[in-house]
Amino acid sequence: MLSRLIDAPRRGAMGVLDWVNDNPLSTAGVTMAAIAGLYLGVVIQGQLSAGPQSSPASLIWSVLSNRPAYPLAIVIGIGSVVYRR
Repeated sequence: MLSRLIDAPRRGAMGVLDWVNDNPLSTAGVTMAAIAGLYLGVVIQGQLSAGPQSSPASLIWSVLSNRPAYPLAIVIGIGSVVYRR
C-alpha cells in the first residue's frame, strides 16, 4: 500500500505527459492562450495603476485594440482545445 502511495505522483506525472504527447495542438493552444492572457493582464494592470484614466472599460478596450494579436491568440488557443479532431 505504501509503495502505491509513493508511486502516485510519478504515475500522475506520466499521465499528464502522455496526454501532452498525444495532444500537441491542444497543449500548444493552452500554452499560447495562457501566456497571451497573462501578458494582457500585466499590461492592463500596469495601465490601471499608472494613473487615473477615463474608465477601466475604455482602457481595457484600448489595450486590446492596440495589441490585436494577443486576444486573437487567446481565441485561437481556446478554439484549439474546444475543437479537436
